[in-house]
Amino acid sequence: MTRECKADFVELKKFIEHYRISKYLENAAYLESLKNMHKVYFSMVNWNAEMEHRRKDFLLLYNDSSVGIVRRISESVSDMGASLFNWMNGSNKTARVMMRSAIENFIRSISAIDNKSQLTEKNVYSMFEKAGGSAMLNSKPAIKKSYMQLHSDYKTLCKDTHTTTFTNMEQLSSLAGLPGFTKNKAETSKEIYVRIAKNISGIYCLVFSEFFHSMHHRNKENILHSLAKEIRPIVAGLEALLP
Repeated sequence: MTRECKADFVELKKFIEHYRISKYLENAAYLESLKNMHKVYFSMVNWNAEMEHRRKDFLLLYNDSSVGIVRRISESVSDMGASLFNWMNGSNKTARVMMRSAIENFIRSISAIDNKSQLTEKNVYSMFEKAGGSAMLNSKPAIKKSYMQLHSDYKTLCKDTHTTTFTNMEQLSSLAGLPGFTKNKAETSKEIYVRIAKNISGIYCLVFSEFFHSMHHRNKENILHSLAKEIRPIVAGLEALLP
């Protein structure tokens, strides 16, 4: 380690020692966005907790499912957790890249129920094409609509991964730029995060309906509470009452 590198490492330790994000809790815009994101993420955590705790029940209900599919579902939830963490610290580009990963893992898992090769498909374009034609994701109009929105959001998030334009750049010159809160970028990321989580949870509830209705009533309530209003009656089995 050179003298300059050692000196810079000392500065890095100082940076970590004084690193704080709690000051942003005083910002109403930050707090409101955080609240909205936590609400939909909490729903996904409830799904994952039920599925992990009752994995045998889940696999018995869906005997075409494999452990690989369950792991992919859990990984998509983990990706959304990592995205939330990065958003809280002001790293919006990284947060959006993790959202992209969450969508990919989710689509792989859900479409693999019909086609196991989706778990190992290397061509992402082909993976989405096969998913779009799967019986699972075309079984209900609400499921298809959610899938199409997820695919659209995935395409948008790819621009961040590939840094398509200047607006897709984070433009942080050093770690000193973190933590931070840029309202416009943060709120744009929040909107897509909430939309992704709602669509994923909605598809979970419709595809795994029997498992959802067998959950502990508090977990069911937490999940229903976070869904888009138009999909709640369908999940609750009240579709016939819709106008």
